[in-house]
Amino acid sequence: MRPSRINTHILATEKRSYPRLAVALTAHCRIGNRFIRDAVCDLSQGGLYLKTKEPAREGTPVRVAIALPYEEGPKFCTLVGCVARIDRDARGRLLGLGVSFDETQTALHDRTTLSAFIARA
Repeated sequence: MRPSRINTHILATEKRSYPRLAVALTAHCRIGNRFIRDAVCDLSQGGLYLKTKEPAREGTPVRVAIALPYEEGPKFCTLVGCVARIDRDARGRLLGLGVSFDETQTALHDRTTLSAFIARA
């Protein structure tokens, strides 16, 4: 019951509360009142990095539906939080958003599914 290995490793230069796991996944997101589908580049128990061109402000509510890959098939979870960081390139173009999860808004089952995925990677 180990998750499949699709381009995952723990990021070495970690300064956050939770270590981030590099992933190549697609998430369906609600950012404020907009719905998007974009790439998730890294994931942790505390948040994720969404590679997106969708503009948002820090503090904007985010709901992320994601399928975590396991050998026996995907396990789905919905993670709730808000935009914590906005990354832009030197020209000011949006590169992505750092999302911080709110454990009080995310269901226990979804937090447990995420924890198990990260622990087995």
